Amino acid sequence: MSRRKQTAYSVLLAVLVVAALELLSAAFLYLQHSSRISAATGRAVGSPTLEVIRQAWALLFPEPPYTRMVRLPDGFFTADKEQGYRANPGRYVFRYVRQRGGKSEHIDTVVSVNADGTRFTGTRPARPLRHIYVLGDSFVFGDGVNDGQTFGFLLQTAFSRDAVHLHALGGYSWANALVTLERLEDRIGSDDVIILGYALYYKERHVAAPARLRSIRDWMATSFPDSELSANDRLIRARLDDTTGQPVLDTIPMHCKFNATYCAGAEPSAAYTDKVSVALLRAVANTTKAKIYLLHMFGPKDDPVLANLPTGVALVAATPADFTYVMRDDVMGFDDHGGPYWHYAMFMRLKQVLAVD
Repeated sequence: MSRRKQTAYSVLLAVLVVAALELLSAAFLYLQHSSRISAATGRAVGSPTLEVIRQAWALLFPEPPYTRMVRLPDGFFTADKEQGYRANPGRYVFRYVRQRGGKSEHIDTVVSVNADGTRFTGTRPARPLRHIYVLGDSFVFGDGVNDGQTFGFLLQTAFSRDAVHLHALGGYSWANALVTLERLEDRIGSDDVIILGYALYYKERHVAAPARLRSIRDWMATSFPDSELSANDRLIRARLDDTTGQPVLDTIPMHCKFNATYCAGAEPSAAYTDKVSVALLRAVANTTKAKIYLLHMFGPKDDPVLANLPTGVALVAATPADFTYVMRDDVMGFDDHGGPYWHYAMFMRLKQVLAVD
């Protein structure tokens, strides 16, 4: 073999070795941080190789756009001056759609919203021993499951002498929870209980980070390609007062189409989002003398927001890593939200603490 060929083979071998090391390192890091990725996306992760193949396939052979979810009848959301948006009372069907084998298939879930904007949790007693207020986002609300499958409904069934009020909605955060609790402040007694959902991805919602707007833009484009966006759709945002350090709330346009400069802006630092989140949690705790249970659904244990919780706030560890069995199901593959097994797991964790409250 000539010296030139030997040199070429040596260079090729070196390239292959480096590429293999890079792939192994990427796989190691991917698996090492899989819990954080799951927490941020709400979707379990597995083999990095399969994930790369899945994403490459999606890029090479993209599915034609189609509406992946329909709320029947129309008009589920309406504007709210402080919250940005809220749910209209009524009985709805959330229809989840997917394409399989060239055919469209769907599942339907029943969603009932009470006159006060809460989701139906069953029959509440006329004179409850205590009120249990549940606040959070779409996971807490129960996107993807029927009324009778949410952990709020399961709690009402288990604690039939109490009244469970499910104040949650898709996209909500602690800023929304603070507004809700301020509205309910005169109704909540010291013997009542508040369950507050939390996940790692709440942080960018608290500050209405540009990345949050971009994720909504991408989600709307892939899930609701035919929907007409409105400049009236708004998101709540929390900032810190320069003098007091207390959270100040306002709303901003939700869609990048009407908020292009903000959408393309720089992301807030992790330290800032942590600081705002901590301030929001303290503000929530200061609105009430009721016991608060912080339901940690997704995210790492060393999240700074979970350190030094305010007085009256207790942590309920309910991430997938906190269970000895696989409980992170989805909506039969139609949607990434938690299915009945996930809701039952949340219910069991909460049942334990509420039984001895």
